[in-house]
Amino acid sequence: MKREGSLRGRVVAAFTLVAIAVGVFFAFVGFHTVEQVESRLIGARLGELAQWQLQRLRAGQEPALPPGLRLYLGEQVPQALRQLPPGFHDIDGPATTLDAFAGTTDDGRPYVLVDEESDFETIEQELVSRLATGLLAAVALAAALGWAVAGREIAPLTALAEAVRHKRLDAAAPALARDDEIGVLGRALAAHTAELQEFLHRERLFTGDVSHELRTPLTVILGAAEVLGAQCADRPALLATVERIHRTAQDTADRVGALLLLSRAPQAISAPRIALRPLVEREMERCRPLLRGRGVELALDAPGEVWVFAQPELAAMAIGNLLRNACLYTEHGRIDIRLAPVGLDVVDTGPGLPPAVRAQLFERFVRGDAQATSGAGLGLALVKRITEHLGWSVELVASDAGGSHFRLRFPG
Repeated sequence: MKREGSLRGRVVAAFTLVAIAVGVFFAFVGFHTVEQVESRLIGARLGELAQWQLQRLRAGQEPALPPGLRLYLGEQVPQALRQLPPGFHDIDGPATTLDAFAGTTDDGRPYVLVDEESDFETIEQELVSRLATGLLAAVALAAALGWAVAGREIAPLTALAEAVRHKRLDAAAPALARDDEIGVLGRALAAHTAELQEFLHRERLFTGDVSHELRTPLTVILGAAEVLGAQCADRPALLATVERIHRTAQDTADRVGALLLLSRAPQAISAPRIALRPLVEREMERCRPLLRGRGVELALDAPGEVWVFAQPELAAMAIGNLLRNACLYTEHGRIDIRLAPVGLDVVDTGPGLPPAVRAQLFERFVRGDAQATSGAGLGLALVKRITEHLGWSVELVASDAGGSHFRLRFPG
């Protein structure tokens, strides 16, 4: 399971960052305190020693300094120390660190008392080392504590997420019984899932019932149309009407079957290997009556056969809706259907689509022509739904020549 960006990782990171921030703050305070103690304690000691030695010199006595201390007076002050202002100084040299106290005698001569073997520097280094070790230990402890706390607190949420992902909320009963935010979230998810399952169950029942109830009258209409066709064989005017009734009833029966398939999950139905060219040609013949009386040429460009895995009823419905849209909105010119192994293009010379409609073209009840009196704006939304069901894709391609250019893409 992918853990990057997980709640546990963020909790551990928060604990660690807090530990680092607190540790750095206290380390800074401790180091600053050590510097202040060194300045005041060592500086005061060196200043008192310097005054004591100057008094001995004025009294004609020899200097009596502890080992490691050296007093420079007047011309004896090294060139590197002559520019020191009065007071205590911590001097970092190339090989060692010196503590020095500078001042001026009553007669104006400069003096510098230097401690070349100060133990305070060793203490300071040891203190810094211990502060760094303590900081690392605190960070490690905070990370371990954050990991433990996150594991205990996030475990119910992880169990709930796994139960939701595997659609088994009953397995997360302990999380649902909690009184905290996780319990509230779990109960809300359980209630929402139950509502969705009930809705889907009603939708399946409705689709199945409608399909069952429509098939019987459609079968009767088809049978009656066949009988009428046989009786009107010698009457061409009536025969054309009967054939239209038969064709419409057959189309309706096919659509009902396709809608029933569309209501089922894609993995629950088989997807046979079908040839698309005969299917496209059949949909073209169904759409030709819509072009009667118009100067529109309907042409198919299919150099070879194209095979896909799909339910033929659903593929026919998607292609048929695109062709019908092109035929309804094209008054003159041509409609080109280009079939290739990678997809199918439907290009017309109609008025095209206004920019305001393109962004929501595949939504329900959105029509390309707001002035149109026919159609409910469901055709392209249905095409979108079918292509998603089949694993295809549909898009509106920009066309410089005007008109509309819809493209279906098949999976590789």
